[in-house]
Amino acid sequence: MVEAYFDKLWGVFVGLGWWMLNRLTSKLDDKADSSDLAEQRSELREMDKKIDALNHTSIGRIEYKADIGLLHNRLNHKEDKIKTIRVEKERGK
Repeated sequence: MVEAYFDKLWGVFVGLGWWMLNRLTSKLDDKADSSDLAEQRSELREMDKKIDALNHTSIGRIEYKADIGLLHNRLNHKEDKIKTIRVEKERGK
């Protein structure tokens, strides 16, 4: 008899658990607001400036940054993009 109640109420328990999980994740998302992200970006910029000031790499940082920028441009604006795809059936089968 108790099993019949549990069989009918399992959806309610799953729904309640799902609701609690959504509430918890929304509270966590609210804590990571944009000011934290902005602070982290500024710290990364400062670290990048310090690395540039050290100039202790095998390749100059300015040259490296330029090469990476060119590589991104080549990948993003590639002119020989695939325009058509032709699928051929195997012959003889």
